[in-house]
This record gives sequence, C-alpha cells and structure tokens, in this order.
Amino acid sequence: MRILFFAAFALLLTACGNNSTPPAPVEKTPAPVVNASTSTDSTAVVATLHDFFTWYKANAQILNKFNIGLEKGKHLQLNEPVLAQYLAEYKKSGLVSDEFIADETKFYRACAKLWQNEEIGDVPSGMDADRYYCSQDLVDDYVTAPVRATVTADRALATLLPSAEMSVQFELVKENGAWLLAKVKCDCGVAY
Repeated sequence: MRILFFAAFALLLTACGNNSTPPAPVEKTPAPVVNASTSTDSTAVVATLHDFFTWYKANAQILNKFNIGLEKGKHLQLNEPVLAQYLAEYKKSGLVSDEFIADETKFYRACAKLWQNEEIGDVPSGMDADRYYCSQDLVDDYVTAPVRATVTADRALATLLPSAEMSVQFELVKENGAWLLAKVKCDCGVAY
C-alpha cells in the first residue's frame, strides 16, 4: 500500500511540476448564431415559387391575350401601355415585387432594341422560350419541384430543380413579412 501511495504521489508531483512550455491558450470560438427564421424563411421562399407557378399555369390564357409587340413597318415594336397592363396582372397575383416589375420592364425594353434589327415574321429576340420556365416546354413539375434556397437577411437566391438536367434561378425579396419574386435569372438570350 505504501508503494502505491508513493507512486501516486510521485505521479501527482510530476503532473503539477513546472513544464518548460506553457500550455497553449484555449481559443474560445463564439457559438454560431442560429437565426430561428431561416428555416421558416426558406420554407416561405419555396412556397412563393410554387405558388407563382401554380398561378402562372392557371392564368396562362389571360396572360396570352396581351400582345406586347406592335407590328409597325418592318420591325416589331414594344407596346409599352400593353406591357404595363400585362405586368399589372403579375402584380395582382400578390407574388411579385415592384422590383420584379421593373426588371421585367427592363428585359422587354432590351428585347425591343434587338427587334429593330429583326424582320417581322422572325422569332423575336427573347420570345423563343418561356421566360419563367426558361425553356420552350411548360413543365408541370415547377409547381412541386425541389428548391434550394439561400436566405440572407431580406434577400433570397432560389434554384428550382424541375429535373436532373434543368434548373432555374430566381431572386426573391422579403417585403412586409412576405417573400416576393424579384427577378428571374433567365435572360432568354437577351443581355440587359
């Protein structure tokens, strides 16, 4: 028993002795800040995109009645009053922001500049695919497709994944507590 006591005592003295190198300081890393609304916001972003495509599909007949292009002379021209009426229909959905309306107006004005170099009868620039599906085919899966969303404060970047080969990006903005579509990241071949 005495030997065991002395061995333990010697071990204790060795452990408490003065080491030549001081112990490394322990860095305290702050705990990550978890935003409780992030999950809720991501869910709301997904819902907004799915609701937009549900609305878009249900209103296709109404939206197709707007002819934003005027045939004047040899080139198609943008009919600004009809464009405003067309975009007002989107605003009525309650799913798009004023930023969306401004971005769409900018897109169609850029298209109109290109139309000045195109003959009537040609497929007008920006019009050979559906702007929101970013394809020539309307895809029912957009209503329920998976979405990856990155939320940063009151902005979100969302990628809709209707198929393994296809994805479309959207920007959303949070206004008055609601997530609204701000921009479609499909330029349909038109730089603007």
